[in-house]
Amino acid sequence: MKKLAFIFLISLTACRPFDDIDSDTDDYIGVSEVHWSSYGNVKPYPFTTSYGNIACSLNEVSFYPDDTANDELTIGFPLNKLAQIRQKTSGVTANVKNTIKRDADLSEAIRMGLDRCKQTEERLEKFKAQNSK
Repeated sequence: MKKLAFIFLISLTACRPFDDIDSDTDDYIGVSEVHWSSYGNVKPYPFTTSYGNIACSLNEVSFYPDDTANDELTIGFPLNKLAQIRQKTSGVTANVKNTIKRDADLSEAIRMGLDRCKQTEERLEKFKAQNSK
């Protein structure tokens, strides 16, 4: 009976959600051609590379092909108008290759990026509220 109670307690602990701030506050989301439809997307994968990261910062959505998102010197390829405008006005240009397929519809990629910005903002606000008490 003691073993059963112990196993029950362990199973309860194992099933509790883990509140991982780091994974929820990353400003990018990894995407791949193989898993594109599993994100709820119905339009074709819009990039020529098999995987990459859609990043969002201050509602600017950019794409980092392959494994370039973690390089601090890398400037992603702008996907939405705000990212294009901010890059132009700040005098910087993307230093990753353009990996957008010809005539690709970027609406779902942009939506994913903006959703990540919103999630990150909400998560950080919750974190601030919990830690200001």
